[in-house]
Amino acid sequence: TIKSKEKKVIEYTVNNNTDNSLYYGVWYEMINPTSINDDIVIGKSEDTTSDTLGQLTPGSNAKVLFVIENKTDSNIVVNVGVGYSKTSSLNLPTNRNLITEVYVDILPASEYIESLLQSNPTTMNNDDPDGNVRYMGADPNNYVSFNNELWRIIGVFDVASTYGGSTEKRIKIIRDESIGKYSWDNKASGTGSSISRYGSNDWTDSALMEVLNNGGYWNRTSGNCPYGQNGATTSCDFSSIGLTEEAKALIGDAVWNLGGTASYTSASNGLPSHFYGYERGTTVYSGRPTYWVGKIGLMYPSDYGYATSGGTTTKRASCLAKEMYNWDSSSYSDCKNNDYLYNSSSSQWTITPYSTYSYYVFRVYTTGSVYYNNASNSDFSVSPVLYLKSTVEITGGEGTSGNPYTLG
Repeated sequence: TIKSKEKKVIEYTVNNNTDNSLYYGVWYEMINPTSINDDIVIGKSEDTTSDTLGQLTPGSNAKVLFVIENKTDSNIVVNVGVGYSKTSSLNLPTNRNLITEVYVDILPASEYIESLLQSNPTTMNNDDPDGNVRYMGADPNNYVSFNNELWRIIGVFDVASTYGGSTEKRIKIIRDESIGKYSWDNKASGTGSSISRYGSNDWTDSALMEVLNNGGYWNRTSGNCPYGQNGATTSCDFSSIGLTEEAKALIGDAVWNLGGTASYTSASNGLPSHFYGYERGTTVYSGRPTYWVGKIGLMYPSDYGYATSGGTTTKRASCLAKEMYNWDSSSYSDCKNNDYLYNSSSSQWTITPYSTYSYYVFRVYTTGSVYYNNASNSDFSVSPVLYLKSTVEITGGEGTSGNPYTLG
């Protein structure tokens, strides 16, 4: 992707490690737009020490510089690669069956997703307090293939991997389907940070956090999961849907904010923007931590709120100005029904605690309302959320459910 008004010079070093003389050349193909115009310059660099077509004797090498200049007002997408042949009739790029293609200069996934904002105003936004780029709508093209499953990109966020450390732009994704219904926590009274048979709203040692980060889901095994009050469990089998080693290699530690609130039922305190601030605040039940460093978490109430695009009756701006506690109102059905994180068949856990009591956690109810419930409740579904490493790249796909983005 070459951004508007941007010029890039791609440098290759072409090495011939064979015993034969080889011909080399650079090929390109326009993806978007599909043809060249006067505002797009593609070709050999002015650097006289390089060339885009030549011959290499055995053991030799050459430097190749290739220039792409985008003078248009929109981003362009170009595939560029180096081809090799034993004959001089390379005929690049059409005769590509003779060559080995090498793709270079792939944008990090976070930069690529951010670059889509300008051309996708109906399915992407950046209007939260920190300008994070997010997807929105009933079914945006934010699908990604991860762990051999469909996941969805929530957005791009500035995230630190250690508390107080520097941040990087990283993609946050959520599993498209839940892994089941389990308690958020249900440790018996006096165990860990719990002081109630209903469990504790301290994510740092919650039973569900253990399953996702150290237990069956992380290790792709079967076992027992929290289910009901006083430490009760149910069997859970993640041997086919738990994380693979390839998937775990793409996940990075992240600082997860654990701030909460006790006030959220009116337009003066319960908007998505309010929750965004609560989550990053320090209001918690007495003694609870305000952050956690780990890999697998859950969505925030604000993620759900900012994922709406609104509809024809209730616009997005009106949805964001309505407390999510009352998104179950028939007058605001456009808010939940045009939100890909809404699930009408199952209530969903979030990671955010209700601060007045030790065992309440916020969830998104099937009616669309954001409200709290006992951490031990086992009727709510669990959809893992994680931050990809900043070095992860999008290697293919279009973001649709049939052709999701691929990662590498």
